[in-house]
Amino acid sequence: MGQAARFQRDYDGKQPGDPARAAQAILKVVGMDDPPLRLLLGSDALRIVGSADARKAEADRKWSDLSASTDFAVAS
Repeated sequence: MGQAARFQRDYDGKQPGDPARAAQAILKVVGMDDPPLRLLLGSDALRIVGSADARKAEADRKWSDLSASTDFAVAS
């Protein structure tokens, strides 16, 4: 907990995101007919989540045969 609190304290004011612009983006999404389920705010969020998604996709590909092997056998 202390490490996370220190990170937030040290990062405050140094993040690339502008809170006013984030608020504008949120208000824009609220008014949409078909808003996104998730909305990443900031280039740092895009980078971090993009990297995590790539790692997850690679793990999914690596284990795809094992994952698919749990289906019922197809009757011939």
